[in-house]
Amino acid sequence: MMNKLKSFLPHVAAILALLLLSIIYCRPAMNGKILSQSDNVQWQGMAKEAMDYKKAHGITPLWTTSMFGGMPTYQIAMETPYDFANYIPSVLTLGLPKPINVLFLSAICFYLLCMTLGTNPWIGFLGAVAYTYASYSPIIIVTGHETKMLALAYLPAVIAGLVLIIRKRYLLGTGMMALALTYLVAANHLQMTYYFFLVLGVIGIAYVVYCIREKEFRHLIISGSLVLLAIVLSFGSNAVSLWTTYEYSKESTRGGASELTPLPGASDDKPQGGLDRNYAFRWSYGKFETFTLLVPNIYGGSSSGTLGKDSETFKKLSAIGVPENQAEQVIKHWNLYWGFQSELGTSGPVYLGIVICMLALLGLFIIRSWHKWWLIGISVLGILLAWGSNFAAFNYFMFDHFPLYNKFRAPSQALVIPQFSFAVLAVLALQELVSGKLSKEALKKKLRWTGLLTGGLLAVIYLASFSANYTNATNDPQRAGGDDMFQAQLTQMLQGNAQLSGELMTALYADREQLYHSDVYRAILFAGLAFLLLWLYQTNRLDKKWLLPALTLLAVIDLLQVDARYLNSESFMDETSYGGSFQPSSVDQQILQDKDPHYRVFNLTAKPFDDAMTSYFHKSVGGYHAAKLQLYADLIERQISKNNLQVLNMLNTKYVIVPGQDGQPVAQRNPEALGNAWFVKHIVWAKNADEEMRILDHMNTRDSVVIDQRYAEAVQSTLVYDSAATISLIANNLNEISYASSSNTPQFAVFSEVYYKQGWKAFIDGREIPYVRANYALRGMTVPAGKHTIAFRFEPNAYYAGIKLSLTSYIIMLLLLTGGIVLNFRMNKMNGEKAKSV
Repeated sequence: MMNKLKSFLPHVAAILALLLLSIIYCRPAMNGKILSQSDNVQWQGMAKEAMDYKKAHGITPLWTTSMFGGMPTYQIAMETPYDFANYIPSVLTLGLPKPINVLFLSAICFYLLCMTLGTNPWIGFLGAVAYTYASYSPIIIVTGHETKMLALAYLPAVIAGLVLIIRKRYLLGTGMMALALTYLVAANHLQMTYYFFLVLGVIGIAYVVYCIREKEFRHLIISGSLVLLAIVLSFGSNAVSLWTTYEYSKESTRGGASELTPLPGASDDKPQGGLDRNYAFRWSYGKFETFTLLVPNIYGGSSSGTLGKDSETFKKLSAIGVPENQAEQVIKHWNLYWGFQSELGTSGPVYLGIVICMLALLGLFIIRSWHKWWLIGISVLGILLAWGSNFAAFNYFMFDHFPLYNKFRAPSQALVIPQFSFAVLAVLALQELVSGKLSKEALKKKLRWTGLLTGGLLAVIYLASFSANYTNATNDPQRAGGDDMFQAQLTQMLQGNAQLSGELMTALYADREQLYHSDVYRAILFAGLAFLLLWLYQTNRLDKKWLLPALTLLAVIDLLQVDARYLNSESFMDETSYGGSFQPSSVDQQILQDKDPHYRVFNLTAKPFDDAMTSYFHKSVGGYHAAKLQLYADLIERQISKNNLQVLNMLNTKYVIVPGQDGQPVAQRNPEALGNAWFVKHIVWAKNADEEMRILDHMNTRDSVVIDQRYAEAVQSTLVYDSAATISLIANNLNEISYASSSNTPQFAVFSEVYYKQGWKAFIDGREIPYVRANYALRGMTVPAGKHTIAFRFEPNAYYAGIKLSLTSYIIMLLLLTGGIVLNFRMNKMNGEKAKSV
């Protein structure tokens, strides 16, 4: 018993150390401070209505009216009446505050993978740090990409389950893989999930080759079947989100092709049911930029980086009379990045750590396991995918032909794959190194190769600095505009003084060069120290018990120094300051005095279709979401962006926020807003969607409605307009909307609600009736004579059927995992007893 406890102690110590590291790195969170995340602020804006509903009803609604006229909440905030799946993550993260919780979760999941690979606890700790604290993790945390970080956190645990299956721990491996994959998918970052399946595909190919060579055909069939079972159970456990997302994707800009003929001059690169190619390949990583994996600041770092007082920019600002405190504030957010993504901007580079990269290179020479080949494969794949439009022959082919790949954007995200693979390569290399199975002579030779290769790469990076111009002003149309736009802004700030703005740009180029060189020197220092430690171990002048802690400390310092450039104490703020982002302005307060809450607001003082803060206070005509309904996106492009007042009227746009004479926002009331529902005098029939949209260009939406002729059967042909008829909103409870109508003859009603056929059902006096798409994006129906109650209920079958499937799959998965743990415990006990008897 004591021996078992002693064997657990190193693991307990490693986990406690990982916990302590995450707390120290994000210690302001333990003092109640909140991380200032730009994307999370946007999320709170778009989710405010749903969160208010949850406070009142105990669960988030399935529909929101707060942005784009109305849309499902599937990709914003969705839950089921059963929160059974939340208990395990809560236990694993110990109730820690953000972002400590996700950093710790990521670290323990990678540590679990290391233990399944049979590594030393010290090596497991080093691997967990390497994976969790690669620079991309703090960068996406500070920008608010929480779902992405959650998916990355669970990824190693999924691979751990896969490794157990491969090692014939079938039941335990299947349960673990299914459980971890359930939470990875539940993070709801589909692009990260997609990358996992690409990784799984490469592992599968490598494993098939291995099994064929070893003639393990039976094991291959069993393990393949169990992996498939784990995938099915994980998808089944997420049936609610996956099914509803699939339905929504068919109607959204991510997957639903527009019915309209493209405008003249519009891009023809959008495939059927996918994104526009130019849009999808924004944020493509440059080829030489890939060396940021070893040296982070060769392209300046961040588009809003920080310089010191010794910088040329600070000196120039001081020389022209800018006060010191003001100059310090300016250089805290300076345009330092000059890489391929300059026009769009980037929050920082992907840096894996020079120590980790050196160990991964060593692994290429000394790892003898078949795991090496799939790790090399996914590393190359991740880098090629990240190049995006910079390697068009490969990536355009993937985009056009690979299933579902055209649904995703920002190829640089694929560097999460080498973030994972390099950490595993480093772990396996160290384990091989300290195992004692390599002869000293062979190790000496391979260490020399590693040192030469690392030194050669750093030399190439350094020499390239002398041919760089440190500006992104090139003839490439995809890159043009970064520095040019920045200099134009400087010239405007300096009241047209082009000479002074040019001098500031010259200082900027000098600072970029300094950043490049200083990080190369830094990389040489860390690589040299790591190589020295390895060389001393190889020559028997350093014991293993000192080698591993020394390499770990070196890697931790290396990574956290760079991480602190992006996520540090200044990234946190107290609750009062954070809440200031959500205080209503004077114009918001003015609009909120209107006691009728069911109208829309169009804010022209912000980018209306990239703005979620208006949605925090109002039902917005605009909004912020990467996957809008395609119908509404068409309406934005063809009508709203042209300020078609008739279309704004039909959207019940009661207030428009515009800049006042003093530049401050003012609210203009629109007396022509048509309200929540109205009867029309005329129906105009359109041959197709194109004609329907063209008719909206000039149609009076108060008197007339345009309907595609495909819906003719659902509309009563003879209607006599009743000027005394009335229709009014009774209540809008998000998932259900009710109206009262009264008329002497049948009428046609238009409802200022966005058309979405995947779940909305219409009822008159409790009886379901058909409704149609009206005015291209709204709903309409024939209402019989008399007094009636009309209701729309959002009852998507995918949601309710998905709940049952999710619950069933999750229970099966937990039973498998429990059975696997019990069986594994018994096997270990039996093996221990056999060892004693021998």
